[in-house]
Amino acid sequence: MRTVFPIEMEAELMQEFFASTACGFFVEVGANEPRNLSQTWQLEQRGWTGVLIEPQPELADALRRERSAKVFAVACSSRRNAGTQMTLHLAGSHSSFDAKLNLAGVKPNGCIDVPARTLDDVLTEADAPSIDFVSIDVEGHELDVIDGFELARWQPRLILIEDLLLRTRLHRELVRRGYRWLRRTGINNWYVPRSAMPKLGIDGRWQFFRKLYLGTPSRRLRMTWRRFVTVPQPWVRQQEMARD
Repeated sequence: MRTVFPIEMEAELMQEFFASTACGFFVEVGANEPRNLSQTWQLEQRGWTGVLIEPQPELADALRRERSAKVFAVACSSRRNAGTQMTLHLAGSHSSFDAKLNLAGVKPNGCIDVPARTLDDVLTEADAPSIDFVSIDVEGHELDVIDGFELARWQPRLILIEDLLLRTRLHRELVRRGYRWLRRTGINNWYVPRSAMPKLGIDGRWQFFRKLYLGTPSRRLRMTWRRFVTVPQPWVRQQEMARD
């Protein structure tokens, strides 16, 4: 069973995964633009409902105009950060709470303070039902989002989470919470509940082990090196990270 795929196959695999779900519920943390690179736009067109979370005010306004899902103009973070104002360093889709950003060669063009809440708090206010799909794309803030997300309570069927795989902490935390790695598309990892995890087979397990464990040290070394040399444009670097 193959477990590592190029990003170009993600939409097809998503459609296959949710083929039998006519009217599901999605949550997109770090929704960014209403349609471009959206993980949930096509699901909404199929009749799904959900929650979109985007801390940048202009993008949140665009989401409200063009999407039917509930929009929250906040940042999802840890329980410790909930209720505070956090500084978001602006760099388009690479905006991050880390001033160094996630990608070498990309520099912020300003910063804003945004309110922080836990994902649990947002979902409670939205009166969310059982969750079919959660997308988390927060440029290095993933562990903080997971800290404020009670997986045992919401039990999403699929978590799609961006992970440059520079370390294994995020993976280990999701496993500790009862989720298992299913596949990787580009720089996104797929996690499903332990009870729904299919048998991967030897080849699938090897692909997982090679990607997550064998590749991580060299991936971190290359990322460090790229911060000191001239590097390609961001989309090229993302493709390189996906292949590593």
